[in-house]
Amino acid sequence: MAEDVKKTELYVGDISQYNTIQNYTLLKEHFDGVVVRIGYRGYSAGTIKEDGLFAEHMRGLTENSIPYGFYFMGQAVTEQEAISEAEYCREMTKRYSPSLPVYYDSELSNPKGDGRADHLSRRMRTDITKAFCKRILQFGLRAGVYASKSWFETKLYAEELAGYSVWVARYNASLGYHETDYDMWQYTSDYRIPGIDAKFDRSYCYRAFEQSGISKCNEGSGFGKAEGYLVKGQKVKTVRYNDRNEYVRLLQKELGVKTDGIFGAETEAAVRRFQCAHGLTADGVAGIKTWNALL
Repeated sequence: MAEDVKKTELYVGDISQYNTIQNYTLLKEHFDGVVVRIGYRGYSAGTIKEDGLFAEHMRGLTENSIPYGFYFMGQAVTEQEAISEAEYCREMTKRYSPSLPVYYDSELSNPKGDGRADHLSRRMRTDITKAFCKRILQFGLRAGVYASKSWFETKLYAEELAGYSVWVARYNASLGYHETDYDMWQYTSDYRIPGIDAKFDRSYCYRAFEQSGISKCNEGSGFGKAEGYLVKGQKVKTVRYNDRNEYVRLLQKELGVKTDGIFGAETEAAVRRFQCAHGLTADGVAGIKTWNALL
């Protein structure tokens, strides 16, 4: 994926209880979308807790029509705990309509690295992350994974997470991440907005979440892109989660799932299964290679 920041017009922030915001209108002027922390699991006792400013942030974002997504700081040590974290996220957010995915925040619990999940094996940490994401998909939401570049490279089997939205953090002039494709690059934790007494994380967003709110993006980006082509005499277009059109209906018919023309979680799961069975990248997006195998 291109790292030239001039090729994206989208900027995404992420906020938690560490970001006190006095004016959400100013926030909207600097971010096309915002990812809000729902909560976290304690790194010692393992109790799940709500982020202290979650409710306040959601009021500010919704009242100002700012597109949003969510993230959860996980410290699960079993797949079942990760599923419970996903279910907590769903319960906390079921009244909202997120534009961006729900991301699992995978990182050290604290600088000492003495948290309950900090010494998990790479295999276990990946399986836990996948369990969270799979449960989020079952709720009909997009799922994603947030981690630093080095964390993706050494603490997770990143290629197994390529089907989810990948959000990479590296505070550097270039990202240099090549494990998987990625949707966002968090390039700073020191972004300032005049009029708001807080520092913010800021990310370049390379994909348009067009159907749900974020719509301005360059032609080379992914989620909002609708590539058209002929496959075996059939006119088709790339379709993905949240798309609603006749091409989704055709896709569903060929896959043998409910043909309602709405690309939801069931359709995405069917696409992934088909891609796995045919040796394709299981990203859940029906592009030219998937259509070629399907028709």
